[in-house]
Amino acid sequence: MVIERVNYLINVKTKEQSDYCIYAIISLPNLFDSQIVVLPEKSWFDGFFERNTKEQKWIPLGSDRNIIKEWNLALSSDLKIRSFKDIISDDDFNYEGEIWFIGELN
Repeated sequence: MVIERVNYLINVKTKEQSDYCIYAIISLPNLFDSQIVVLPEKSWFDGFFERNTKEQKWIPLGSDRNIIKEWNLALSSDLKIRSFKDIISDDDFNYEGEIWFIGELN
């Protein structure tokens, strides 16, 4: 599974890659849009989770939601999870879904 590959990539990082940030994006209901992301440095995260415009909003999902329990997944204790309701509104397009980030999110 994607989360296992994230954990694997984290564990095989070289010393030169220690600043890399590796995480999975799980997109629901469009699971096909899910991906693994490798950022060359953690500073690229600055402001990344702040999406609150007319066109796109990320609203944090409540603590009552837990993809690990819902899908009965095993998660390494050092991987972090962040989850949002993803709302996109444009003149011709409206979308609501969930977006889950799992990996190195600090």
